Amino acid sequence: MRVTPLLALAISAAASGQPSHSIEGYWKNPIGSAIIAIAPCGSDLCGKVVWASPRGQQEVSKNAPNVVGTTVLTGLRASGSHWAGSLYIPDDNIHVSARLQPLEGGKMKLTGCAFIGLFCRTQVWTRVDRLPPSKG
Repeated sequence: MRVTPLLALAISAAASGQPSHSIEGYWKNPIGSAIIAIAPCGSDLCGKVVWASPRGQQEVSKNAPNVVGTTVLTGLRASGSHWAGSLYIPDDNIHVSARLQPLEGGKMKLTGCAFIGLFCRTQVWTRVDRLPPSKG
């Protein structure tokens, strides 16, 4: 059997255990109140709030006077077909474990778990190409 360069690349990617979809870029939460930019930070990936609607800003105002600029995802590393790290939830001012699973169609499932996985919450985020225009 002859191994073509394309087949060798596919075998190499599968063997590395890296997720098949990149999570870098802009992601909107399900209610559209925040957009998070996921990008490299050191050897890992991190996610920072880069836009928040008035509703999104109000929801976290007691814990973060300005949620834009807040790092909410840290230490994201590939783990099999998903990414794992830590999630900061500004609304509740807590840190929980995070698991991000790329889905088809520009979607990503984010699951945050507290107390060693006893309490988990899942959201599906949507990839966006750009930030909404700023008002002003």
